[in-house]
Amino acid sequence: MSVPRTYCSDQGDGTYLNPLMHGEFPDPAILKDGADYYMVNCSQPLLWHSLDLIHWEPLYEINYGIIGGAADLCKVQDTYYLYNVHPFGRDKSDYKPSNMWVLTTTDIRSGKWDGPFCVGPAFNTEDRRELIDPGHVTDFDGKRYLYTSDNYCFPLTDDGLRFSGPGKRVLDDEKFPDDWDIQGVFTEGPRFTVKDGWIYLSLSVGGTQGPAQAHGILVYRSRHAQGPWEPSPYNPVMRTYSRHEKWINKGHGALVEGPDGKWYIIYHGFLRNRYNQARMPLMEPIEWTEDGWYRIPDWSSPAKPLPIPQGGVAVTHGYPTAIQFPEKNPLPGEWIYHGTTRQRSENIAQGLKVKGTGTSFHDCDGAIAYRGLYKDFQVTIHATVGNGTGAGIGMFFTQKHSVGFALKDGFVWPYNCGHHNLTRYYNAKSYLWDEIWMRMTVCHQVVSGWISSDGVHWEKMINSFNIFHVDCQGGFFPGDRMVMHPALFTFGTGEAVYHSFQIEELHPDD
Repeated sequence: MSVPRTYCSDQGDGTYLNPLMHGEFPDPAILKDGADYYMVNCSQPLLWHSLDLIHWEPLYEINYGIIGGAADLCKVQDTYYLYNVHPFGRDKSDYKPSNMWVLTTTDIRSGKWDGPFCVGPAFNTEDRRELIDPGHVTDFDGKRYLYTSDNYCFPLTDDGLRFSGPGKRVLDDEKFPDDWDIQGVFTEGPRFTVKDGWIYLSLSVGGTQGPAQAHGILVYRSRHAQGPWEPSPYNPVMRTYSRHEKWINKGHGALVEGPDGKWYIIYHGFLRNRYNQARMPLMEPIEWTEDGWYRIPDWSSPAKPLPIPQGGVAVTHGYPTAIQFPEKNPLPGEWIYHGTTRQRSENIAQGLKVKGTGTSFHDCDGAIAYRGLYKDFQVTIHATVGNGTGAGIGMFFTQKHSVGFALKDGFVWPYNCGHHNLTRYYNAKSYLWDEIWMRMTVCHQVVSGWISSDGVHWEKMINSFNIFHVDCQGGFFPGDRMVMHPALFTFGTGEAVYHSFQIEELHPDD
């Protein structure tokens, strides 16, 4: 019997409903390689694979994790290249100039990459500010270039491993009209498409974390990789026009030809009022105009069902939603081990054993987070908790900015961003057994907890918590991500054993 998988956009009637995956998958870079499609995203070392652009499977985690800005994945002849900000040369403390790096492989399915190779320093020559978001392009004469944020173009050596000369700014920033509220100019995320004798450059502008209408995509074209660049008369080809739209802060898109020969744009956006569910991958069809530009047709919207690309094959999508520990073969990226949780975890016959550390959810040096999400959902766990140990389920953003519930020494305690009132006994529930079932619901950004001694009969916890404010807009920024994940956490002086984990989508009345 197959285990249900996390959210898939396939509606089963020939249409799909965005997002392609629910959760943090920002800044998509898409490579079409024959019938195969590969995707990488910012802030996570995962390579995804699809045969139809709808169903995506995690292939493996890439060494030298994809950090910094948005990565670019490309293929030149028989070699695959993965470019990004250098993971060992970035100065995060004051955002000084850093290096670009690249990994290479001739077998993308193997998971074995060579490198990283230092491509060279990338900085704005006017203010020496760091440049991010590399985008690779090969000119019609075979010469290779790497574009970055701020519209800088760096020539590359023939093997693509080094800058062969200094970068230069090849395109001025656009002027924004007064009715476009932006986070900043932030020209970034260059993505290239070569078609019919033209090189098309898609740029992200306006800022990805700003007001709902800030982000957008501008398009240019040229006969040469270094320009001059002609702006599209249809600019911006992508933008959120109203804060009331279902998907906001839409931008950072990449064009891809579907298995049916039609073209699509895959980009990211926030679900309105769900900033802490991060930037999700969205897809819409595009059309090519008679004058050689692309645009999104008027009939398309990321908020409604759209026709599935034809001619593809569905792979097994996403992650399992019901897990028994010990999990023999977890999928790549299924679990995110924050802090020291990986070192403190051990598979035993009875389940996943985790040693505690610290005194509460807010100082236990990390949590074990599950990557899959839904708009609204519930998580149920089964655990055995040793003396002196606290163990539970929560929504993890940062160590301090998290909420959840944990059993410790005869009481189930609530946790909400370190709020001191919750340490008083009248907020706890007495529970006299070491084996416990715990359930957490997340509905309309409200987190509630239930406990059970048999997994059948449930008692609700006293406190529920609103997590609407715990996001990048509220000034709580973990640095390498923007998402709040369901997570297991363990603290104290003993050990806990987790036996099972299950996540289910909920459909509350609006």
